Amino acid sequence: MGTSAPADRFAIPDDHVRSMALQASLLAADALTKPAMKSNSRASALARAYGLVMALRGPAHPLKFTEFRALVRGPVAGLLPPGCPPEGLEAIYAINPETGERNVELDALEGEFGEVARECGVLPYWPWLRQELTEHKAYALFRKGENQAAYLLRRSFVIRNAAGTQAMLQTMPKELNDLYGRVPEDRVYDRRCFLCPLCRWPMHVLPNGPIVMVSCANRDHRDRGARYLFDDDGLDRAPHLVRTHDVRDRLLAPAAGDAIVHEAVRVRMVDPACWHSHVIPGLLETALHDELSTRGVQVELWPEMDRYDLRVTVAGRHPRVWKIDVKEVLSVDALINRLDRKGADGTGLHLVIPDRLSSNVPLLRRRLSSTGWKVQTASQLAREVCRAQGVPWR
Repeated sequence: MGTSAPADRFAIPDDHVRSMALQASLLAADALTKPAMKSNSRASALARAYGLVMALRGPAHPLKFTEFRALVRGPVAGLLPPGCPPEGLEAIYAINPETGERNVELDALEGEFGEVARECGVLPYWPWLRQELTEHKAYALFRKGENQAAYLLRRSFVIRNAAGTQAMLQTMPKELNDLYGRVPEDRVYDRRCFLCPLCRWPMHVLPNGPIVMVSCANRDHRDRGARYLFDDDGLDRAPHLVRTHDVRDRLLAPAAGDAIVHEAVRVRMVDPACWHSHVIPGLLETALHDELSTRGVQVELWPEMDRYDLRVTVAGRHPRVWKIDVKEVLSVDALINRLDRKGADGTGLHLVIPDRLSSNVPLLRRRLSSTGWKVQTASQLAREVCRAQGVPWR
């Protein structure tokens, strides 16, 4: 977790090094896995990625270009200079070693590690600025007028409608119009796009001969069934998508149903940065709100225009209030480092993570023991609240 640098390489903080290694992996993976990329663009992306890695390693640890290309197909930690702690990057691959496909979560991971790097005080570079501009643009539109009711309406709309047809989006608050754009070509097949039933965002399309794979960019959604196949029979009709596996339906994490098929030209979607920073974490926030509200619990979303994510109140003889900050992340290491770098004081706050990260609760409690955070999974928190309310959770 330290940010000091060994004397035999440039004094770049380790947090920054890890983020830049992920950025290099992202560039190289695109170049090595996108057959439609033009040869000059491919060479430029590989050169930029190689340059980033060489800058991080410094003259004391040179790396041949052929060695770099080989390392790109291994764990991202292989691109780090000697002495830089991997902090989870030893388990992250830019290119799936079994399928040869680009890791669709690279953008989200680069964003999470980038947030940590920004806290170390090094001047930001363009990918950080681009992501921050998108996040700040959305927040500015949500907060326009400084009205809590309007803030709740706008933010909820984006979370529940990450994409939709132009006709569907006619009910959208007009302030949000600039957040939506066209569906990119890599999410279109034969003029159609396929929305994930869990986040309602266009899924990635990967043709493999006559069989086409369609899957959500979010790992949790794929694990919950948002991964489909269809056979391109050459007929001019909407394809029938079949889920590749079935999963058990659960509270707060329901199984994916059928994919939603639309003609792409009629669909508008939020961009990836807005999806990563607002839609994905917002889905768990709104799910907690909805499930607890249906059980008679008083729940407020984003009180005081996002001072924290949820305020839950149980009245009665022994009234209780939970102030909740939901953290929907891929990398628990990056989350710990981000809270550590920010010096985030969690006194009186419940840090809630998705149930799928339940095995990380002891680690988070241990590493954040001095900050005041009360760490629970979403279901643990909901069960505690329902017990206080005197209603069943399951």
